[in-house]
Amino acid sequence: MKELDLHGLKHYDVKDTVENFILINDTPFRIITGRSDKMRELVETTLKKHRFGFYTPAHNPGEIIVTN
Repeated sequence: MKELDLHGLKHYDVKDTVENFILINDTPFRIITGRSDKMRELVETTLKKHRFGFYTPAHNPGEIIVTN
């Protein structure tokens, strides 16, 4: 499964980075957000904008799995 790790990325770069990644890769893939609520919110907003399905695994709240 492809993966985008956002550790070390500034919040203002998240939207463009996530958008580029989700639009050129096939699902499923994983986005590593870490435990930052703001980072998670930015990623989820971008995924919803493009109507992707996603979930957070119970065993790892620091990642989002994008399904379609």
